[in-house]
Amino acid sequence: MINHDTEPTLREQILSVAGDMFLQYGYGGTTFQKIADQLGIVKSTITYHFKNKFMLMEELIDNFFSFLKTYIDSYPEEYRNKYWRHCVLYIYAYRRIMSTPRTRELFYHKDQQAQWMNHKIEVVTGIFEQVEQDFHKSYDLDDLKVKALMDMGARGHLYASFQENPGAMTLDQYCYYHVYHIGILCRLDEMTIQENIRNAFAFADSHQPPKHFIFG
Repeated sequence: MINHDTEPTLREQILSVAGDMFLQYGYGGTTFQKIADQLGIVKSTITYHFKNKFMLMEELIDNFFSFLKTYIDSYPEEYRNKYWRHCVLYIYAYRRIMSTPRTRELFYHKDQQAQWMNHKIEVVTGIFEQVEQDFHKSYDLDDLKVKALMDMGARGHLYASFQENPGAMTLDQYCYYHVYHIGILCRLDEMTIQENIRNAFAFADSHQPPKHFIFG
């Protein structure tokens, strides 16, 4: 996570400038050369820290999710379970990611998503493992990876439907379908799913994280 209380490192400066440029020029219009020119460094200095634009955008997204997790975890007295925690996380994340065409395009850019399907499978598998452990489900890691692939594929299809059918679902319905699908894949019963989603929305509505430097 970027620390704004101390003198930023070069890596943090690169991320900060890149975040501003992604918002200004979009995913396709942001280049390592533009970032290097603004910082007064050579492009190879950026590639030393980030091999490609995907890795740069990935770290910005990881920073955003870490930022939200830290905020949620600052309320330990309201913690319920791992499924609830991930419901709150995704409600926060999608409400902000989907709030503007630019942030939407950054997260769902086709090149980013193509890399994401391969690069983040272990992370998503870990989410399913945490939830199933928390609810004392027996599981197999290979089975969890298949569930993670199913979940990531469903997210892509849901986004396509949201884009192609404006007004067909609200933003909160979009969030709901995402977290409901996780509950189903983790074999939680309907009452448990609905209770946790209802409580997650209530928490998200009553606790507002501070603004993030790229995703608002």
